[in-house]
Amino acid sequence: MHFAYAKSIETDLTWSSPLGHLTAASTVSSGTGFLLNRNGLLATNWHVVADAKNLSVAFPGWSGVVSAEVVVRDVVNDLAILRMTDATKLAATCPELPFQVAPSTGVTLGEHVSAIGYPLTPMLGSNPKFSEGAVSSKSGWQDDPRSLQISAQVQPGSSGSPLFDGDGSIIGIVVATLDAAKVYQAASAIPQNVNFAIKAAYLLSLTAMLPGGSLGSRTTAFSPEKASQCVAIIRAW
Repeated sequence: MHFAYAKSIETDLTWSSPLGHLTAASTVSSGTGFLLNRNGLLATNWHVVADAKNLSVAFPGWSGVVSAEVVVRDVVNDLAILRMTDATKLAATCPELPFQVAPSTGVTLGEHVSAIGYPLTPMLGSNPKFSEGAVSSKSGWQDDPRSLQISAQVQPGSSGSPLFDGDGSIIGIVVATLDAAKVYQAASAIPQNVNFAIKAAYLLSLTAMLPGGSLGSRTTAFSPEKASQCVAIIRAW
């Protein structure tokens, strides 16, 4: 997705790999992804992983990382599905899924939403962060029907974060924020909490390209604490 006054929100940082794959000067793009099933399929934004030769995934509490690969992508709608090369560690990290992807057709203006992601990890640390707000508009930049405008706080690194409704269903994927500098230059105003999420319906269409049974179902009650255990930081280089 391309917006004249919006910017994607992955993070570029310098990172030393605990597995020794990178040098201290390696530049890494960092974003967020969430599990689609407990076999190691994750969803994120395409711009987080685009053109990367290496991908790694880490969940809360992990001392290391697991490599991943792109399974299918939707460049137009800025979505990608990854597969972890080893999903055995999920048994302890995310024993049950507390959420599932839902169509965005029932979204209402003003309804409560929340997000979990990994913003600004060089400064805020590698623990998942929770934010909440409301659906500000049922369409995105210049009435784009593919996205929602939301007031939940997001920062660089939030790209790919799941957007939850009040019941804990994933109704969107956080993708961009309004570029304050460009808006100020154009309108002499600083935008506040003007952020965007791709509607989950487009992710459901993408998962339909995968083998049957690829999308997991919720197996436990939703809570931010449980959900955070199934949301990963993704690094691409």
